[in-house]
Amino acid sequence: MARKKVRARDLKKQRWAAIVAAVLALGMILGLFGPNVYHAIFGSGTPLPDQQSEPEPQDYLDYYEAEVARLESQLDENEENEAVLLELAENYRYLIVVQQVFFNNEEAIEEYQERLIDIYTSLTDVAPADMQYRLELAYLLFEGRDDHSQMLDEASAISDILRANPDPLYHLSLIQLFDLAGEDELLMDEAKWLEEYLEEKIADDTADNDDRFYYAVLLGEYLGNVTFAKAILEEVIEEESEESRLYQNALSYLQFFQAESNEEQGITVD
Repeated sequence: MARKKVRARDLKKQRWAAIVAAVLALGMILGLFGPNVYHAIFGSGTPLPDQQSEPEPQDYLDYYEAEVARLESQLDENEENEAVLLELAENYRYLIVVQQVFFNNEEAIEEYQERLIDIYTSLTDVAPADMQYRLELAYLLFEGRDDHSQMLDEASAISDILRANPDPLYHLSLIQLFDLAGEDELLMDEAKWLEEYLEEKIADDTADNDDRFYYAVLLGEYLGNVTFAKAILEEVIEEESEESRLYQNALSYLQFFQAESNEEQGITVD
């Protein structure tokens, strides 16, 4: 059987996919939602409502444009409603994917992205304590605006809320945003705060295995302590049932760490 060397960029891509799936599952678009939404729209082969044959790309575009128009009309005629705003955001995301895959209409894509920013701004007004909406907005501002000042303002507000009411999953998502934005100082400030918070929970024996998993991600991805991260993951795997979500996430993440270690040592795989 032919043998090939695993390339570092392939490992990074694979590991990043695992992080998105296992850790940062917040539904953020960031350009990462594209393949998943594409599969949801096109992968099943399911025709659109009231359509008997396999639809063409223009059919999808027409359908989601009509859905957006319907929902925008609802918002114009009524007070802002969380459920309608979320459905509208979803349809704009579908439109972005259709445009990116089939039509490459940059002007339309930018228009949709700006509307998504408006929608998530409204959602944060409707539910100001919802960290998912705030993080979605911060990521949209990062992706859609060359000037990152608004993103940084939103990220600062998120940081303040999370330090008052910690949630390691959302805090890791904020750290990821700083990483993508190249804000190294802010990244390390948040990472060190989260490290201290999780270490205190572990020392007080109030941490659960989810906390330990997030701690391993923090150590391995952002604080450069892969050896300790792997040890923590092994403990989580030992304690969790093989059928549990956490067991599978920890196992997958550990395997990616091990694959990267093999790459650094020049070990080849089949």
